[in-house]
Amino acid sequence: MKQFLPIINILGVLFSLSVCAWAQPPQLPEPLYAQNFDGDITPWVGLGEGSKASVDRAIENVKQGTGVLRFDYKVAAGTVNLLVSPIAPHSLDTLRSISFWIKANRNASLVFALQEQGGGRFGTIFSVIANQWQQVEIAPDDLILQTGSDDPKDENDKLDMDKVEAVAIMDFDLIFAQSATPNTPLTRLFGLQYGPRTLYIDDLVFSSKPLSPEPKENALIDDFKHPQAAWLKIGDMTLETIQDGGTKINSLQANYTQSTAHLTALAKPIPIGILAKKKELSFELASRRKVTLIVQLEEKSGGKYNATLEVPGDETPATQTLSFDDFKRSDDSKDDDDRLDVEQVKQLFIIDASAMIGQCEGENTLWLSQLRAK
Repeated sequence: MKQFLPIINILGVLFSLSVCAWAQPPQLPEPLYAQNFDGDITPWVGLGEGSKASVDRAIENVKQGTGVLRFDYKVAAGTVNLLVSPIAPHSLDTLRSISFWIKANRNASLVFALQEQGGGRFGTIFSVIANQWQQVEIAPDDLILQTGSDDPKDENDKLDMDKVEAVAIMDFDLIFAQSATPNTPLTRLFGLQYGPRTLYIDDLVFSSKPLSPEPKENALIDDFKHPQAAWLKIGDMTLETIQDGGTKINSLQANYTQSTAHLTALAKPIPIGILAKKKELSFELASRRKVTLIVQLEEKSGGKYNATLEVPGDETPATQTLSFDDFKRSDDSKDDDDRLDVEQVKQLFIIDASAMIGQCEGENTLWLSQLRAK
């Protein structure tokens, strides 16, 4: 799997032109930057062949108020489309949270990114369900430095708010589309659908107020307290966060179809170094059907290491613990030293291998919660 945020230099091209001179929405003490799109969408633009950013005032498309930011684009080989806005210098110096509402006309995994001037690109990923408004809440710590070979370097490997010059949103399927031809076994395996798509965004707020007064525990990789599912879906799958009314424990819920014709998996980009000095992964997991899961850790260098889990189909959450010593090198691993270096892990995958090994096919639901490293 390639680095989850695409390797693109289009932001640099954007700011070498005249975009920085565009008018910025009024900067207020609090919020730092806010747009409800009831007026116009300046300075948001669509970049890429056939893409367009506009105001949509159709009642059925507006979340609140009288207007919404609409982004029309297409998923196609050779085309990368971005929704982009420049950020006025120092307007986000005290940023503590970002929130907005978003809707897509297809199930999708989307990327949200901030670009530093002369520095790195920091992003997070989340998934949405077709034709449903999804609230998104992002803290600065959720934005991970992109470290692909063609990504811009960052002098201190951390997000410096006083250097942020742009914000961008894109559809992750655009990445798959660049390396696959329509109607081939690879595109069918990933359930990739080419063609036109539309995003709607409303009530965008950059704030100096934190999302929660309680910091997340250091051991937690994901506590699923954000309203969005901050995971990448692979294949025909829907992802959402839910809360058990009794336990108050938030979970990730994945609905999908087990099939030999399609790969079904979910992925979580994680900050490099977060697993350093840790010995194991721990999480609660439940499944509607009996499944065989492959948990995979991918290193920055390309090394991939797998551990296998057998999960009963009784829908009862159970704590699963995987020692890092249990992970074995994957057949497609390209590792420099042929061993798992946990301090270099950049992504975590959970793959349903049940159909591939002839165990079962059919509709299934997985629930994942309390993902942590110990």
